[in-house]
Amino acid sequence: MAGERVTTAAGGIVWRKNPEAGSPRAGRLEVLVIHRPRYDDWTFPKGKSEPGETLRTTAVREIREETGLRVRLAHPLPPTVYRVTSGRKEVSYWVARPLGDEHDTFVPNREVDDLRWVRVAEARAMLTYQHDVTLLDAFTTLRELGAHKSRTVVVLRHGKASDRSAWRGDDDERPLVRAGLDRSKDLVPDLAAYGVDRVVSSPSLRCVQTVERFAHSIARTVRTDERFSEHTRAASVGRAVGAVVDGKKPVVVCSHRPTLPWVFDALGTPPVQLAPGDGVVVHHRDGRVFATERI
Repeated sequence: MAGERVTTAAGGIVWRKNPEAGSPRAGRLEVLVIHRPRYDDWTFPKGKSEPGETLRTTAVREIREETGLRVRLAHPLPPTVYRVTSGRKEVSYWVARPLGDEHDTFVPNREVDDLRWVRVAEARAMLTYQHDVTLLDAFTTLRELGAHKSRTVVVLRHGKASDRSAWRGDDDERPLVRAGLDRSKDLVPDLAAYGVDRVVSSPSLRCVQTVERFAHSIARTVRTDERFSEHTRAASVGRAVGAVVDGKKPVVVCSHRPTLPWVFDALGTPPVQLAPGDGVVVHHRDGRVFATERI
């Protein structure tokens, strides 16, 4: 409907393996559901976006605010759309995993007065809304494929750099311009939302500058790899990507436009034309790509 107000929000299905050693429940998969006293409903954690905030950062922030848990996002889930008093509400969701101590103390509040870790069948019986049940069914499908345990690689093209034709020094020392530096700042919360813990870059200054602000934010160093430079070969890129995906922790790789098609090919996903500072989040496991997202 023309002129209809659309409210955007984001959240996730947070899952874990039960950590109670010696318990019959130990190791079983559980999902997190919350109770909201205002509506007397059981649902998944979510909330409205703040001005200037991307949906992925909304999801992480809202889950933390409602449950006390720090999480990282993984495979995207189908969005839900439903009517509210003010118009239409569109909610983006991701599979989410707890970070660090998943026993963070939950403090009941006016918005959420209870939360429970329950098995999928229990959650299905508890959920108040059909759109949440449909969302849980999508999670169940991912679980059957093993995609709920997917690993994350973020592939970035470096930010906007000084004009090549006007630069008189070594091209590898060509720096980012102000727009590129601003973009490097904007990337920090989005990369954090996926729990990126490793930072790999071409040695070129413009690539390093694109990711070093994020690396500093998580107290990591940027690991440079010549195989992601502009002066590389497809076979070298393939070996470099193989080394990157062997690690379990989420990783970001920053490279150059001419090199990126080889990066995507090595990951097993179609190449994407990226503007400076843009990227693709690749969710993969055991040589299979389950989903990609633009960032």
